[in-house]
Amino acid sequence: MDERAQLAWVARRVGFGLAPGQLDEWASKGVDTVLAELTDPDATGVAAGPDPFAELARGRDDGSAPFRRAVAAWMGSVVVGSRPLESWMQLFWHDYFAVSAQAVRLPGLMFDHFELLRRRGLGNFEELLRAVTTDGAMLVFLDGTTSTGHSPNENYARELLELYSVGLGNFEEADVQAAAAALTGWVVRPRFDGAVTFVSRRHDDTPRSLLGVTGVHDVDTVVEVVARHPATAARVTRLLADRILGPGADPGVVARHQAGFAEGLALAPLVRGLLEDGLGGAATEVLVEPIPWLISAVRALQAPPRGRDVAASLRATGQVPFLPPNVGGFPPPGSYLSTSATVARFNLAAAIAEAARAPTPARLAAERGDTDALAEALGLVAGFAPATAAAISSLDHPRDRLAAALASPDLIVA
Repeated sequence: MDERAQLAWVARRVGFGLAPGQLDEWASKGVDTVLAELTDPDATGVAAGPDPFAELARGRDDGSAPFRRAVAAWMGSVVVGSRPLESWMQLFWHDYFAVSAQAVRLPGLMFDHFELLRRRGLGNFEELLRAVTTDGAMLVFLDGTTSTGHSPNENYARELLELYSVGLGNFEEADVQAAAAALTGWVVRPRFDGAVTFVSRRHDDTPRSLLGVTGVHDVDTVVEVVARHPATAARVTRLLADRILGPGADPGVVARHQAGFAEGLALAPLVRGLLEDGLGGAATEVLVEPIPWLISAVRALQAPPRGRDVAASLRATGQVPFLPPNVGGFPPPGSYLSTSATVARFNLAAAIAEAARAPTPARLAAERGDTDALAEALGLVAGFAPATAAAISSLDHPRDRLAAALASPDLIVA
């Protein structure tokens, strides 16, 4: 790949696509500078955007309206934001630590949880895991608030070991029980806007053995043991490699990154290293999930569809922010090719094309019938496949050309 193609690959793989003029801007900086800005925006002086939830009500609401507004606010912030990888990692961790608003009825807790994932998503994994473990939304979601020293609730401890750290096959039932006891004592005060408090009288401080390490008795010792276990570095590295390099990435490449990540659990160097290997030819194709696909389309066309169109269509795909279907996260990529998900994608493509009014490069190319320029405006530097280009060219109306391009197989795979 030449440099423009490399940058377009980065944008489509981990950057929610390209805004008008962004590829030219990135090309003027070069790949190294762009990767530095993406993986370490604070150090490179990339301004952070405002809190997308600042104007939304945080109090308890048994309806879904606050979360519909939150989805629109978050997606809008990503469309105009200057830190796309930070938002991409936020969505990755939302899948990894799958907390659902259906169980957490206090919007403020979900907003804080989502911002936690963004703020720490490129930092240190042990620190991220520690913060999530005592996060108000997670405590409510997996019943940590009901867990006491006399009656430890094992829900979070089990998911901590099975999904958030070492994984199945690397722990015993006694480890679940030890972790559950050590994690007791944390409560959420809903009447104080979801404040999280540690109540010592509800905590069992008895030292126990966890994953072969003795003396574990509180949240810090639990997180230290599970985060630093070799299986945790292996699990996190593999999942990120699957997303960035694609399923079936070279085991040798993954093992090399795992060894480096295990030394300090720093996420930004791991992500940058995987991206560099992807640019070097180690990547395979991945299916673009519904949320990144939608945000990419809106960024390119500068045309957000109506909120009710977004809500209905994303529900049909199975990937809605704040509403992962279960503790295991969103559906596997193959499910996004189902009939209902495909229909939803076509409906969204039509809605975005209908809303496109700004003279973006994509819209102007569609008006001219220039499929090469349209492809580049949508991040496909090499152009559409011949069959896709022919299908788009056969359409008379620019709106239909835009919709066909957005819904094409070419934009479903990155």
